[in-house]
Amino acid sequence: MSEQNKILKEVQNNFDSLIKYRENRRTQEEIISDITHILRKVKKETFLPFLLQMLNSIQFRYTLESFKNLKSPLKQLIYLIDLFFSVESTEIEHALNEEEWMKLTELLDEVEMTYFGEIGFFNEDTDDFQLDKISVSLKAFFDYYSNGQLSYVEQNLNRLETNFSRFDDVIFENFSFKIKDIIQFYVSLNETLQDKADRCLYFHQNPDKWQGLTSKYIERGLDDPRSWISQPELADMIGFISRPGYIFILSKEELSRLPIEEETLSNIIEFLKYDEAALKNKTVYYSEESQFSKTPVIQLDDEEYLLPNGKFVLEAFYNRLNLFLIENKKEKYSQYKNKMLEEKTYKIFKTFFPKEALFFKSFYFDKKSKSEQDLAIYYNKTLFIIEIKDFKFRAPMRNPISAFDKIRSDFKGGIQKAYDQCKRFEKQLEQTESFKIYDLKTSKELFEIKPKSIRNFYSIIVTQHKYGGIQTNLHELLNKNEDDVYPWSVCVDDLEIFLTCLSKIKRNSKIHDFIKYLDDREAYHERLICSDELEMCGFFLNSPMSFEQFANRDETLTTDIKMSDIFDAHYESGLGLQNEINIDIKRKRKLREYAKNFDVTIISGKDLKT
Repeated sequence: MSEQNKILKEVQNNFDSLIKYRENRRTQEEIISDITHILRKVKKETFLPFLLQMLNSIQFRYTLESFKNLKSPLKQLIYLIDLFFSVESTEIEHALNEEEWMKLTELLDEVEMTYFGEIGFFNEDTDDFQLDKISVSLKAFFDYYSNGQLSYVEQNLNRLETNFSRFDDVIFENFSFKIKDIIQFYVSLNETLQDKADRCLYFHQNPDKWQGLTSKYIERGLDDPRSWISQPELADMIGFISRPGYIFILSKEELSRLPIEEETLSNIIEFLKYDEAALKNKTVYYSEESQFSKTPVIQLDDEEYLLPNGKFVLEAFYNRLNLFLIENKKEKYSQYKNKMLEEKTYKIFKTFFPKEALFFKSFYFDKKSKSEQDLAIYYNKTLFIIEIKDFKFRAPMRNPISAFDKIRSDFKGGIQKAYDQCKRFEKQLEQTESFKIYDLKTSKELFEIKPKSIRNFYSIIVTQHKYGGIQTNLHELLNKNEDDVYPWSVCVDDLEIFLTCLSKIKRNSKIHDFIKYLDDREAYHERLICSDELEMCGFFLNSPMSFEQFANRDETLTTDIKMSDIFDAHYESGLGLQNEINIDIKRKRKLREYAKNFDVTIISGKDLKT
């Protein structure tokens, strides 16, 4: 089957699923009841480790049959954990058989597609069917609940440390641990899980060692391979084979070996431990905030805990402490957090640009209003106007008309506000008269801008979080004059990953290539379906000529998740992020293969069978 036919088949299947649930629509409560009926009989100590193993295998979802029906496996598997704890379990079976698992995943797909249907077909048979608003709401809903997007642990650690360390005292006062304890717990947990994984797979990865070990068993009179099972050298391998999720199960004794003071460790585990009574006998909806995401450590019995990989742990710490500080430190914390984002953005660009580039932070040009501009960079007759915003969209509502108003309000307070600030500076440049800029705090003159000497200028909006399709394609919400160009809006993590990779592989032409990306990227607004800016960045790095050619076409581009695989490949062999973990070891690895060529397929509604 050709690549184009594969893509068309996938689009057709997704379209058929949506139409199916449109015509045979059930309530969420009916679907949830069917799911929990299946979950009632499975045992916690076997089923939940299996789900954690599935979560850790998401990168293989396109090749594993068990993921066949899961369009958003990260969200759907986490939702399944919360659903498990919402019912009284009879715990009569260790696991579901293949037929039961496939039925369960079909029901999870029905839950998700029913939500999309409720939004996408809202008031479709009435005069109040507002396609433009529904389109935005549906896109926001999908991006809010879709799979996690690319960021690296170094970025998560940096955000946690820079945003929270100043508030260590109040954190310790309320939770009895400090930020350094969180980081130590994360590092130690990851090392412990990795060591356990290495032990489990040791003989698989070293067959010569296996042959040597079994020869010794035979010399000792252990001729029957069944007698090898009880040998201590094989304990982890047998555990891995016989118990799904074995790697993520740690005993109290194993946890006690983490290099953290006993009381502090106990406080951290208590902070992260899942409250099994919180959801009992309640209806848990897919659109609700996940309890597992906030408390991802599950106590299996008196002696064992189930712990996910460190990224889940870091996100739980960050999200809960962030909310705690917003509620308790309010404006003081918000201002400090935004300042840290500005400093992070400055460092990213400072590292990327040559030393000859001029940087201006926190300045103004209008002496009357003294309206702040966050950052400007002047290099080689090109000016980059950069506005930086830390804001967060609220969870989307199921009523798409009401949701649109809330989405537009959040957008206006973030990206739109940043664009208006960029545009304010652009208008001053367009007047062509020279003007001066001043330091916001001291009012000291910083520089005289001479618009006539500026060859080109670009507006860039940097955000703390990712906002999916409404950020990658700004035309649906951004209020601007028709003839004005779009800014480039990007999450700070994506900015860092892109510029770091660009510096690595395009060292001598990185500035030229960055400007080329900004030029071509602007043309994609109004005809782009993309939830992750790094897919566009990866498309550009892999196929710059195709990227340019498609920028000049009229068709809508739908990106492919494989377009961003270039960043994982380079990260695995040492990307060059600040404080990148094990970078010396990683740089000894050969760069692995990754998708490089993309046959951009044009599919329209006329291609679908209705």
